[in-house]
Amino acid sequence: MDYYRDEALGKAIAGEKRAMYFFVPMRGAMKNRLLTFQDIVTRYRRGENLFDITIEKWAGIKDSFHSLEQMSELGPIIKSARSGGAFCLEYQESCLICPLERWCKDQEGTYQTIVKLMYLYASSGQKEFKNQTLKHIEKFLEELEEYKEEFRRRLN
Repeated sequence: MDYYRDEALGKAIAGEKRAMYFFVPMRGAMKNRLLTFQDIVTRYRRGENLFDITIEKWAGIKDSFHSLEQMSELGPIIKSARSGGAFCLEYQESCLICPLERWCKDQEGTYQTIVKLMYLYASSGQKEFKNQTLKHIEKFLEELEEYKEEFRRRLN
């Protein structure tokens, strides 16, 4: 996804309060689990830890995906997964120096794999794609936690 050509993202970064990246209708199992892009922007501006924001975003995606009751609930989850994150705000047009670059830019990387599996599940409804998606998200969350600790050690 090209975040740099996204007008709403640019407005959010520039501080236009009316900018919203997408609307996430919250129902049932998804309520209060998915972070909107505006939530991420707000927390970024407050100076919250980028890893913490990212981990919370993906934990919410995982929980929402796991507890899907209807296929119609999948759209907001995919939108949340595809939206920019805290690191995108911090590194904007400098992906090569972003700590998460290895996960999101590689076409065979973790992020791209998760999104592809979500779309496969959306189009087929096959439980195996759902299980694979959850497995990859869990792996991504574990790697994020490890990388966060590694970063913390480097700073000390």
